[in-house]
Amino acid sequence: MSARAAIVTGAAAGIGRATAERLGRDEWRVVGIDRSRATVEGVGMLAGDAGDASVLETAVAMCEGRLDALVCSAGVPPSGPWDSSEHWDEVIAVDLSAAYEALRVCWPALVAARGSAVLVGSIVGAVEGSLRSPAYAAAKAGLEGLARSFAVIGAPDGVRVNVVAPGAIDTDFDERLLPADERTDVPLGRMGTADEVAAVIGFLVGRDASYVTGAVWTVDGGRTILSGADVNRR
Repeated sequence: MSARAAIVTGAAAGIGRATAERLGRDEWRVVGIDRSRATVEGVGMLAGDAGDASVLETAVAMCEGRLDALVCSAGVPPSGPWDSSEHWDEVIAVDLSAAYEALRVCWPALVAARGSAVLVGSIVGAVEGSLRSPAYAAAKAGLEGLARSFAVIGAPDGVRVNVVAPGAIDTDFDERLLPADERTDVPLGRMGTADEVAAVIGFLVGRDASYVTGAVWTVDGGRTILSGADVNRR
């Protein structure tokens, strides 16, 4: 059998890079899309906007038309100001609309391979609100509705679509409110790593998750199960 093919957006850093590297180690043929011109070992990198249909079409062509996995990890972090319409437009475009465009463009290739897609969401939006960026919360909550919808659309063709929702992950994307290994707001007591999130993504796009679709996998060290009162007791 030929190597399975995957496209990973936001592949130059953070969770996207960790995922691209992990799939590469597992002998996938990986095409990474990122605005930067970074190099990632074992990954064919394509510089461009992950929401640009022409860039996505080039990535599919690099996979020779068969796509076993699509991982949408490109995004911008929550910032502000919350009342800026320009900020709203940018975040929705990158964190939500780009994932829709990736699914739309890559869909025929995913159907041909009976493949799988994973959208990188967040506990912000679906579980928590954002003081700084309602746009980020709205975009990440929207990804869950997007994934569930495409899971229904793809089911007759054997295409699975899921969401990974990270909590506090030790990358440049997350604001450091506390030291990474002293997180009193996380039951496991620390931030997660990009590799830990990539491991869950690797499972979801793999054959062992063949009966998992339309699901949200939370990777947050237990943060969303800890009440505010319990945080103060820790």
